[in-house]
Amino acid sequence: MNTTAGAKIPPITMSKLYIGNLPTETNENALRQLFLEQNLSCTNILVKRGGYAFVDCPDQSSADKAIDKLNGFNFNGSSLVVEPSVASGKKRGSIGGFPDVPSMQVGNGWMRAGVSGR
Repeated sequence: MNTTAGAKIPPITMSKLYIGNLPTETNENALRQLFLEQNLSCTNILVKRGGYAFVDCPDQSSADKAIDKLNGFNFNGSSLVVEPSVASGKKRGSIGGFPDVPSMQVGNGWMRAGVSGR
């Protein structure tokens, strides 16, 4: 068996952070400015409705530094929650990489069919 069979999934070279409890008016530029002011490295920022965002850091060391500096940080009157993201990293509509387990969309998330959400 070829050991490169899993080569379809690129190796993880950056660390993704979840930033929560953002003020509703926060946009990508405001968050990027915060990272610059704190001398933190980030590559991509995706701000979502509902007061949260995902930020890609170039490596684990940068992510750890961002967590240390920004978790609990008062940003425009809100105490930020900064932690490693547990998102799968899959883009919407992509298929593969997971066993064939029936699932259904529930709100903004997914759950396996037959598993109670409560």
